[in-house]
Amino acid sequence: MDLDKTEEAKSRFEEIKKCTYTPKTIGSSNQQEYMTCDCQEHWDSANQKNLACGDDSSCINRVTSVECVNGHCLCGTDCQNQRFQKRQYASVSVFQTELKGYGLRANQTIPELAFIYEYIGEVIDETTFRARMLDYDKKNFKHFYFMMLKQDSFIDATIKGSLARFCNHSCNPNAYVDKWVVGDKLRMGIFAKRAIQQNEEITFDYNVDRYGAQSQPCYCGEPNCVKFMGGKTQTDAALLLPDGISEALGVTAKQEKQWLKENKHLRAKQQAEDAVINEMFIKSIEVQELTEADVSKVMGALMKPQDIHIVRKLIQRIYMTNDASVNSLIVRFHGYKTLSTLIKEFRGVDDEMVLKILTILSKWPKVTRNKISSSQIENVVKDLEESSPNDDIKALASELLQEWGNLQMAYRIPKTKSDSISSYGRKGSRSPKVETSEEPEHQTTFTVSTEGLPDGWEMAFDENTKSNYYYHRELNISRWDRPTASVPTGPKIGNEAKSFKNKNHGNNNGNAGPFYGELLAQQEEERLKLEKEEQFMKLQEREKQLQELIKQSGDEQRKKQIEERNKIQEKLKKQQEKLGKSSRSKSSKHKSSKNTPETLEKKWTHVMAKHIPNCIKKYEAEIGRDNIKGCAKDIVKTLVAKELKKDANANPPKELESAKLKKIKEYCTIFMEKFLVKYRAKHDRKRKGDDVKTGDEEAVKKAKI
Repeated sequence: MDLDKTEEAKSRFEEIKKCTYTPKTIGSSNQQEYMTCDCQEHWDSANQKNLACGDDSSCINRVTSVECVNGHCLCGTDCQNQRFQKRQYASVSVFQTELKGYGLRANQTIPELAFIYEYIGEVIDETTFRARMLDYDKKNFKHFYFMMLKQDSFIDATIKGSLARFCNHSCNPNAYVDKWVVGDKLRMGIFAKRAIQQNEEITFDYNVDRYGAQSQPCYCGEPNCVKFMGGKTQTDAALLLPDGISEALGVTAKQEKQWLKENKHLRAKQQAEDAVINEMFIKSIEVQELTEADVSKVMGALMKPQDIHIVRKLIQRIYMTNDASVNSLIVRFHGYKTLSTLIKEFRGVDDEMVLKILTILSKWPKVTRNKISSSQIENVVKDLEESSPNDDIKALASELLQEWGNLQMAYRIPKTKSDSISSYGRKGSRSPKVETSEEPEHQTTFTVSTEGLPDGWEMAFDENTKSNYYYHRELNISRWDRPTASVPTGPKIGNEAKSFKNKNHGNNNGNAGPFYGELLAQQEEERLKLEKEEQFMKLQEREKQLQELIKQSGDEQRKKQIEERNKIQEKLKKQQEKLGKSSRSKSSKHKSSKNTPETLEKKWTHVMAKHIPNCIKKYEAEIGRDNIKGCAKDIVKTLVAKELKKDANANPPKELESAKLKKIKEYCTIFMEKFLVKYRAKHDRKRKGDDVKTGDEEAVKKAKI
């Protein structure tokens, strides 16, 4: 076995425990709010550990590559989904390889999907990255350690970093890189793609833009080796989608490779040199609606910064989904928060995308306001209603706000396991409170407290209303106002018991003791029962009154809105009547002419006419310009008719996709082949006729002579 070179390797760079950010705002996850899971604390008394959000749990944060943050989830303190924050790295060491310099290997067997190490370094912007890349190249640095975090953010582990920098590239790796949302930052980790054996080298597939201007030879030795890494011109293999993204789009690497093989000419013609994905392949994907198994993959991909082409395809998948159970699952997987972020990103840039997102929101099941309120999406949609220049967006935003306005908040007493509840409820989380430097600043702490409250009552902070509420586990009731009277926890001597005690005062024969205790217990039990029932009835009555008040205020609000709307409509009606019949007829003509079949036909004709003449230009030498024009006109007319037959109301795209162009070229070729057969036959007959005519004329001339 090769010698351990860890300490020697550490002397070659400055080891840091967490990434540095220059400027501090860089590397943001783009999430406005903390992503909270709906797991519950699972306290292991034997090991004094919170087992919530573990490997085998269905934690929505874990499956979407988001870490839980103390104080922002109901899963308790220090759950199992905090591997980046707690630096729960696998046992690894550095060794000397034959051709690749240092490498990283496993000291123990690492299970499949296990977290190995965080890729740590200096997070810098693109300008700094380009400058350093050239600087390191001039200084003849043999190895560069750049990793792309986002399109505008890069991790540079050349000078400062962690042991993860020594992971070498392989074209058939045993590990992979994944980006996780941790607090308000996006962080990069290395995970096991399969089980990694003890002393086996840990490798992952390097991606684009990490090695400077000069390409480097690959020494992985795998049968599928691409031979070179990096450089200005990337290989097709370097641009393949990461596994997580291809799964979210519903395609495989095999399909992408096959497409590249068939359409290699498109990459050079229609894709920029600095592209990080196969853009034309993404555009060619015909996505399908989501199944329940797809939801976590798609939402996990959307929660992290992605290329615009990928986002469009993922949103299209959600837009196509009509299954109520799948849509409910999307909502659970941070649906509202994710789409709220996307609306902000595309507002004023892509109206079609915003309309799709609003349509998706209108399809989602609407039961309570909880997730809508916590995601703060209402403010985002309200802003669209007020400021968007697009009338369709305004109308859809207004409808959504009205629907959401009719919903009510739902409050539940947090569930606990029966064996972990004391006689009047467990008092807060049993996880030890640990101060950690990894927690992001400006946290809004969600606490459960019993300090200064009557016995059995607990207090919790509701992030939706930004206020405290109180609940009693034993009675299964909750309230907004602070309770002043407690549920009695010990026996009190009633009047009957006091009189009995007075009568027997001084009697020390010992016979009255047990009877007296039994009577006290019985009376106290009845009194407690009555008191509990009375208190429960009062609280229920109060809750009922509160709900009625909320309902009344909502009804009044709706009534006012309807009245105002009716007034506006009446006013508009009067104004329209004043304008007269002529203006109304003109406006109606103008409206009806907006999207008439004639208009759509012209639009489709314009789009087709841009491409078809070029497709048949090569035949001009044989059949002449006039015939080419006639053929082009016939082909355009036929193809336009076909498109209108498919969908008589659909507007044509500004640019046709490559797949569509390919079909048009094929149709043009078939049409021209048929035309040439007729054209050549006609001209052959004409030529023969001319030859006969010429022969007759010659015979006549000779006869005259």
